[in-house]
Amino acid sequence: MERDWRLRYLIEAVGDLSYEVTGGACEHVAHSVIEQMLSMKVGCAIEGRLRGLCGGEITCVAVLSLSVEEIRSCGIAARKAATLQELARTMPEPELRALAGLPDDEVRCALTAAHGLGKRTADMFLIFYLGRPDVLTVEDGAVRQVFEWLCGAPLTDENVRKAVCSLWRPYSSTAVRYMYGALCMGLVNICVPM
Repeated sequence: MERDWRLRYLIEAVGDLSYEVTGGACEHVAHSVIEQMLSMKVGCAIEGRLRGLCGGEITCVAVLSLSVEEIRSCGIAARKAATLQELARTMPEPELRALAGLPDDEVRCALTAAHGLGKRTADMFLIFYLGRPDVLTVEDGAVRQVFEWLCGAPLTDENVRKAVCSLWRPYSSTAVRYMYGALCMGLVNICVPM
């Protein structure tokens, strides 16, 4: 807050954040895959249907017991359904949990080795499941939207990113969490930062 007045504005507007890790590692990755490019409301509805098919909890074992067609029946695109099965096949729950002992770049490398999983999904896992403090996900559309609203410049511009985001280190993940908070509260495009 002391380094960046824009982030201070965002933190004050959103208020205190509370976040508790619930569910297993597979469920967290599945959540990121399902919700990508969808509204949070639609993503949650689809995820709820998959959770029901999985017997109440999305696990690698449960996902592998379903056919691609069954996964798709939840409203999940064919490519995402294939990605969920690839994840379950190549990264069983114990392996996903073991990623907690690796540095950020190695976690990204391990997750993106599964066909269909990208850096954005790996970053979401690092921030929201592993609780890593300094992850800035440039690939996430929601984060890009809030950043541009907040800073008046695109996050994809490397010079802008260096100038602004360097102020957030070593707590970039906190900035990302507040950007999501602003989006969830409807602050983006409603009240303009001073």
